Amino acid sequence: MKYSVLYTEAQRQRAVAWAVALTANTPLTPRRYEKQLLYQYQRGMLTLQEVLHRLDTSIYQILYRSQTVQPLTHEGLQEILYYSQQYNAEHQITGLLLYSEGRFVQVLEGPEAEVRTLYARIQADTRHRQVVTVGEGPMPDRRFGEWTMGFGQVAASDIALVLEAEPDSQPVPDVNEQHLQTLLRAFGMAASSIAYI
Repeated sequence: MKYSVLYTEAQRQRAVAWAVALTANTPLTPRRYEKQLLYQYQRGMLTLQEVLHRLDTSIYQILYRSQTVQPLTHEGLQEILYYSQQYNAEHQITGLLLYSEGRFVQVLEGPEAEVRTLYARIQADTRHRQVVTVGEGPMPDRRFGEWTMGFGQVAASDIALVLEAEPDSQPVPDVNEQHLQTLLRAFGMAASSIAYI
């Protein structure tokens, strides 16, 4: 496939502005990482082929929260974690699962189709309710690449601020560094304190 070359920054800016306007208020609206790549393209820092390659090799992340129907026992949690480890390893998914007194916060990351398939299964799982997408979108690389499922169990008071926020009617934001850092701080956790499961 041949791509036309836009030689000037003004041409690239017009092309990007047109594409962004065309996709406004649709599922194709560029997210944070995509906007970063478009900005680099506009400035001549990346070619169109380089942008497409980076998008093709990007990692997709979903950050969500939910409430269990009934509090889980230690054995119930272990069963979920064991199954998650097996499933995620088979589907190139990594992530972090945090649990507190019937509440989950989880980050899933991997190939977009695999992450979306898993998330659809999670949303349909009758063991929990109020599954709320906090953020989603492509990222340049994995944040939890060493964990088929990192796990942390924390006190309810530490999770309340993150989970009690009401979802708004705005489009789902991207998962970004601020989301992840705020999440880990809210749980009083650093990467080194999260168990590899």
